[in-house]
Amino acid sequence: MVSVRNPFSALIVTILSAMGLTFLVGVPVTFLPYIELQLLVMAFAAVAVGAVAGRSSLIGSMGFVGALVGGFFGSFLFLLVVAEPYFFWITTGWELPIALAIGALCGLGGLLTGKLGLRRIERALGAMPQSRRCSKCGAKVGITARKCWSCRAYLPPT
Repeated sequence: MVSVRNPFSALIVTILSAMGLTFLVGVPVTFLPYIELQLLVMAFAAVAVGAVAGRSSLIGSMGFVGALVGGFFGSFLFLLVVAEPYFFWITTGWELPIALAIGALCGLGGLLTGKLGLRRIERALGAMPQSRRCSKCGAKVGITARKCWSCRAYLPPT
């Protein structure tokens, strides 16, 4: 997935990846023999798609919203463009509830991995060594240092 730092860009990447992956996952599902089996497999695939799309979000709620919106539009687009005209799905009148359900399952997957991503970031930030810089010479000094090791200037308290 794409590495982004801007929260709005991360949301857009999450929406687009969920929409594209939901559309792509739906194509092989249509070759299963029964519509009930197709919907069951599509439900599990939607959670997996949301989990993949949620990896590009910064926090869990953003992963949920992005995967929900992307999963809804991707599944709705799939139902209207591919499933009904070419594979004759018997879903007349059920397109919107099916798309909402698949989008909600996709959002659940995005929520799960979005939270895991935040924990990973917090753990990485906690493991980083803490340091600060001297205001006179710019040398890196420790967080508890009182004097700079380079120019011996006194440092402000932290």
